[in-house]
Amino acid sequence: MKKYLLYTILSLFLCVGQVQAQQYGGNQHYKMDYHLINPGATGMAGQVIMLNYVSRWNAFPGNPQTFTGAYNGLVSSNIGLGAMVVSDNLGSLNMTSGQLSYAYQFDIEESRLSIGLSTGYERYRLQASALLGNGIDPGDPIIDQAAKGYDVFDAAFGVHAELPEGFFAGVSLPNLIRTRVDSDPDLDQESTLFKYFSGYVGLRKALEEYNFDFEPSLAVRKVRNTPFMVDFNLLGYYADEQLIGGFTYTLGGGNAANVLLGTRINLMTILYSYGVSFSNFQTYNNGSHEISIRFDLQRGGD
Repeated sequence: MKKYLLYTILSLFLCVGQVQAQQYGGNQHYKMDYHLINPGATGMAGQVIMLNYVSRWNAFPGNPQTFTGAYNGLVSSNIGLGAMVVSDNLGSLNMTSGQLSYAYQFDIEESRLSIGLSTGYERYRLQASALLGNGIDPGDPIIDQAAKGYDVFDAAFGVHAELPEGFFAGVSLPNLIRTRVDSDPDLDQESTLFKYFSGYVGLRKALEEYNFDFEPSLAVRKVRNTPFMVDFNLLGYYADEQLIGGFTYTLGGGNAANVLLGTRINLMTILYSYGVSFSNFQTYNNGSHEISIRFDLQRGGD
């Protein structure tokens, strides 16, 4: 019985990228750092370090969890560089990835545009603890492949624009180029060229008489192994971001709602979100939690 269940898990494991979709489909704090989903936004917000943790399906055994560490910033007046490390876990399945991004910024009249590229290297493997127990044959070729893991190369393209009157917009093409490094001849690899995308548009407006900024935005996402989703976002910032609040309603994947609270203390911003899904599976878990710590290294004068 255990061997049958293990083969079921391995069949998911061998579908390249099943775990990686958590990063793009589940992270809700992208609104605070668009570099997380768009290489075109690299360096557009100054020098930023972002640490993020997402736990979905809480109270469900082996629930998905994602850890992300990212940096992006300007290295000259018009060149941005970024780096990101992600550890994605779903039960005994693990994906660890590293990503580097480059963006070139330029002005068109009153607008600031940035065009970016990213390359990533991903490592997928099954944790050794899943291979222990009676009935498990370590010499089985499927089990052996899962234990060794496999590697994937990935590249993405994106554009981000800061527009007049506080408007902003962006579009990215994740998995523009995606291939297994080991080139397994027995595996039919999916063509991902121009197949997946994410886009967003929003406005940040200051109400100076109330010491308050509000930021409505709309985001659409179609990424690997997740349904098409539309996010309706509303963020509010009070007293120079000493208090941050937000709400997101997501259409797609059963629909979901997410509430955000945060505060900025000098260079550091702390964010927390709680989300629930309106699908039937919500009855088997306690929702999702997301925590981020962001450091704005160019705000030392505040």
